[in-house]
Amino acid sequence: MRGSRTLARLITVVIAVIVTPVAVGLLSSGGTSWLMTYFQYGGARDGFGSLMMPTLLQALGILLLIAVVLTGIWSSAGLIAAGVMAVVPLLLALLPALLLESYRMLGPILPREWLDGLTYGIPLVLLPALGAMGIVLAIVRHCPQRTATGLSIIGLVAAPVLLAAGIWLLSWGIARGQFTALQQFRFDFLPDAAAAVLLGTLLSVAGVFATRWSTFALVLPAAVLLLLGLLVLVPDAVFMMVGRIPMVGRTLPQLLILGVGTAVALVYLAFTAVLLRVRKQAMSTAAGTGESPFPAAGYPPVPAPPYPPQYPPAAGI
Repeated sequence: MRGSRTLARLITVVIAVIVTPVAVGLLSSGGTSWLMTYFQYGGARDGFGSLMMPTLLQALGILLLIAVVLTGIWSSAGLIAAGVMAVVPLLLALLPALLLESYRMLGPILPREWLDGLTYGIPLVLLPALGAMGIVLAIVRHCPQRTATGLSIIGLVAAPVLLAAGIWLLSWGIARGQFTALQQFRFDFLPDAAAAVLLGTLLSVAGVFATRWSTFALVLPAAVLLLLGLLVLVPDAVFMMVGRIPMVGRTLPQLLILGVGTAVALVYLAFTAVLLRVRKQAMSTAAGTGESPFPAAGYPPVPAPPYPPQYPPAAGI
């Protein structure tokens, strides 16, 4: 049994370490190529055919992300490993000078669109959430019991609030730090931007942790993100709106146009299904057969005889 668990952990870690960067890279390539094609043709109507390939890249990246989430059925290790990889984009967001060095060092190796995804903060939106999902699954495997109704309701309310606040702070910090650094070519450390990125990441992770108490806590945020993802169908109106807001507020709608909102929504829904499956498996394992309250023997144990032994009175006495 332990050998099979170790093998499952190893396989899921290998899958996550290989597939997750590729998935994020494809999503970044599709999103940034979509933006460049849109502006090249001056609108979605004129370049509709050219937008198909970037859209397919986005779809492939999303499918690979969902595949990584599904590995959580067998082990939490893969998702936790994906979360550990968030350290790299987090450092780049905190220290914009490192972002410039990454363009110089990795430019000849990686596609430019993958590096642009780091600038937009795409890995920083996805990877910490994947890591939090892995931790939640690990906790549920050891403590599968359902929580009280009050905690479930709190989780349903807290998750959307935490996630909304987290993504807003994260997008603001990225715009304030990385975007400003690249546009003005000033790569100083900005404490307010770094604090916003850190706090936004922590709040986003806390929002995912709410599923420990409420299994369906991510369903409402996923539904909202899917609705917002429909904005890609009317990009002209979106970019007109984006042009009227300050620079530090433009990252969030741009992430939606890049397909990140749709990717996060589908990942949330996939994780909800995985969490239900893992909780059911863990509860069944904890209960033995799942039917008898005495899993060891299947029937109540025979009580020990009293001591000292009691004998019936002799006949005729």
